[in-house]
Amino acid sequence: MLIKKKNLGFFSKTIMLGNFAAILVLLLCYSASMINPKSFWPISFLGLGYLPILIINIGFIVYWVLRKPKYAIFSLVAILIGWNLMSKHITFHTPDPVKTGDSSLRVMTYNVHMLAPVDKSDKPAKERFAEVIEEVNPDVLCLQEFSSTIKGTKRFSETIKERAKFDSYYFAPSQQNEYNAYGQVIFSKFPIINSGLIKKNEYGINRIIYVDIVKNADTLRVYNVHLRSFGLQDEDKEFIQNPKNAGGNEETKTKRVGRKLKWAFEQRSLQAESLFAHMKETKFPKIVMGDFNDTPMSYSVNLIGKDMKNAFQEKGNGWGVTHFEMLPILQIDYIFCEKNFMVNNYQIVKKKLSDHYPVYADLRVN
Repeated sequence: MLIKKKNLGFFSKTIMLGNFAAILVLLLCYSASMINPKSFWPISFLGLGYLPILIINIGFIVYWVLRKPKYAIFSLVAILIGWNLMSKHITFHTPDPVKTGDSSLRVMTYNVHMLAPVDKSDKPAKERFAEVIEEVNPDVLCLQEFSSTIKGTKRFSETIKERAKFDSYYFAPSQQNEYNAYGQVIFSKFPIINSGLIKKNEYGINRIIYVDIVKNADTLRVYNVHLRSFGLQDEDKEFIQNPKNAGGNEETKTKRVGRKLKWAFEQRSLQAESLFAHMKETKFPKIVMGDFNDTPMSYSVNLIGKDMKNAFQEKGNGWGVTHFEMLPILQIDYIFCEKNFMVNNYQIVKKKLSDHYPVYADLRVN
């Protein structure tokens, strides 16, 4: 007796069409990591939407497992195709015991938001930031949006140096007057023998500085990166979070936000190319960290991290959220190192002082 196979009904066929659409969008998300926004900028927007698109595809897998298991393979294969990119967003590792000794190096990056905490406390702001740095106790520290007086005995740069026992630091202000300066700084417990700024494609506070440090017999190049931000104002952020409250100006505000995002994507790609070219000019082992202002799915992040180890991908745990102010799902702060380093540990310090979390990693120099 022949048993006639039951075909999909109208509802399931509609679900299947939606499934294929979700798979197509997911594959386009992957392409955002490879296509330069200067060539085709719309694809960059899909990189920002990776998480909800991934969740939708997982939802289709669950649906088909319950309804027709063989059809679950479509979204499953699409997810597996982008496994390497997914592991840059979410990963699960148990940190190795922290290695000590001459080969160990703890590096930390932190956008300190002009040393203006986002929460309220009776304790002085600078004291709270200094305590976080002391607790982590990094050997090399990269700060973005750092502010300090540049005269007198109360310079915060000197306070950090003394309290965290750094040997030296390189402060590169993007803005300053006779008394105060604002910009990026790199602190090091090892001697700094060279320092500089990549001037090509810099944009105000969004720039890249570097130092060469000597650790034992090794000279290491450390880059402090602060790529172009979206430049969103409070009203833009409010619109993104609550578009229904736009007061009838949805189209105007959407265009304004879209222009800012497009321009920032393109500027970051130029900065990333400048850094990538600069990195090729030195044979020193390199560590690159900072606020990249973009997601792991972006062209800029993937260009800079090309042929390097991503400390989060190597030893991170969970969904790598480093920025929580507007959409608390974004990873935009990174630590990259060359492949001749061993990554023993990676941590995101969940303290809401700045709008960014501080991030650190324990590296071992081979």
